[in-house]
Amino acid sequence: MKSTLGIILWVTACAAQTAPSFDVASIRAAESAGRGGGRGMPGIMSLPRPANIKVSPDGLTMRGVTFGTCIQWAYNVPDVQVTGPDWIDQQRYEIVAKASAGASEDQMRLMLQTLLAERFRLKAHRTSKETQTWVLTQAKSGFKLKESTTEGERSMQPDLQKMQLGMQRTAISDLVGLLTTILRAPVLDETGLKGRYDVKIDIAKYMSDANTPDDMLSTVLRGIQEEFGLKLESKKLPIDFVVIDAAEKMPVEN
Repeated sequence: MKSTLGIILWVTACAAQTAPSFDVASIRAAESAGRGGGRGMPGIMSLPRPANIKVSPDGLTMRGVTFGTCIQWAYNVPDVQVTGPDWIDQQRYEIVAKASAGASEDQMRLMLQTLLAERFRLKAHRTSKETQTWVLTQAKSGFKLKESTTEGERSMQPDLQKMQLGMQRTAISDLVGLLTTILRAPVLDETGLKGRYDVKIDIAKYMSDANTPDDMLSTVLRGIQEEFGLKLESKKLPIDFVVIDAAEKMPVEN
């Protein structure tokens, strides 16, 4: 009796530890292209092409995403906190995955981790290390953005010719993601702001003397404070990274 009870408890424990997974998933290679921009001088011209990721009550759809973007979404980290082979920023994929009704976004992130491990033979681990980090806070001059009065999903309209950027119904987390891309370094949100805001910035007026990375950095810092009423400070802090130990470029067939 005691032995039987032990087996039941062991089976129950194993079931509880089973990684969550999608009910069914399709993955295929898409047209290859870089995520846009580069990792050189920070600036608006290095902004990536927005990832086409849609979460619905019954699943996840990712169109034309790189493997690096899949890792970012699955582990909920920005691209500067992902390290791996060069191809993760080049090869693109189409992923359509169905989940049981009622799955939360956090659960789907775990499901995507399972899917990447199964189909791409992904092996990855998290590690923490002291890293030069930017901390975003409200400036003493006061927060200047107005909360959006319209409904709908957030949108971004960069005009690279005029060097202007418009963002509607955007959360501070979206702005943090944008700054992370521009600065090529982790950005932590300590603003305490929870609303959704309409943002417009004319980058050109701040860039007349931005000829070097240092000039560009000072341009970003000044623009953020004057346009948004936010402040960026550089600190060295322990930051989590996702390290890709192994992964196959072509997924296992559906």
